Amino acid sequence: MEKITVYGSNVCPGTLAFLNILTSNHYMPVFINVTGSITLLKEFMYLRDTEACFDGLHGTMSIGFPLIKMPDGTFTRDYKMVLESIGIDADFSFR
Repeated sequence: MEKITVYGSNVCPGTLAFLNILTSNHYMPVFINVTGSITLLKEFMYLRDTEACFDGLHGTMSIGFPLIKMPDGTFTRDYKMVLESIGIDADFSFR
């Protein structure tokens, strides 16, 4: 089974909460800490500028973490769908 990839930041409460749900359910995603290097930040910014899952987010002052890359290569910000797709029943919301 291929892993999902989570783009986010180790200083983002939403990213950390999502990763915690995954790991506490024995699912180890690939985590890309985009605030860890300029190269990774540029990669995320390109995705933020080009991926449809960010439509409607521009101009809102929201960064858009976490961004999830599915095993089939598609990107989503629908964390509830991701949890369901890997069999995790969790009540998760950003506050």
